Amino acid sequence: MHRKRLNGQGGFSLIELIIVIAVLGILGAIASYSYMGYVNNSNLRSAARDMAADMANTRQKAVSEGLTYRTIISVGANTYTIERGDAAGAAFTVVETKSPTAFGTGLTISSTNYTSNQITYRPRGTISAGNVVLINSRDSTATITSNITGRTHVSFTIK
Repeated sequence: MHRKRLNGQGGFSLIELIIVIAVLGILGAIASYSYMGYVNNSNLRSAARDMAADMANTRQKAVSEGLTYRTIISVGANTYTIERGDAAGAAFTVVETKSPTAFGTGLTISSTNYTSNQITYRPRGTISAGNVVLINSRDSTATITSNITGRTHVSFTIK
């Protein structure tokens, strides 16, 4: 015969509850750190792909309009400016200025090896060869590389 106990021995002790809350807190901290790393790297990928898309679109505009375009990369200001040339080829006007920080804080233009930090898009479809490197707060990098034929691709080193 089983007897039902009514003397308050069911449930959890205060120590058991504190241990469970501590374990959940530790798991939450680990998950939060991993999630922030994912967000930072995702922002880097988005910024790099956006810049590569801007390069491809600017090349296409140069071909379709028969004008020279250029992108001026300012590493110190962390921006790049797209400019359109005139029909005489003498003057350039600013079309758009962008920054990788639009995709999140901690994204910077680390370096570029384009001559004079400038990418030139010619009406026949060729562009300057070189690369530009973006970096995030986790030291992950995205390298956007173009060759003279206009092919542009992005490679990532994720940390």
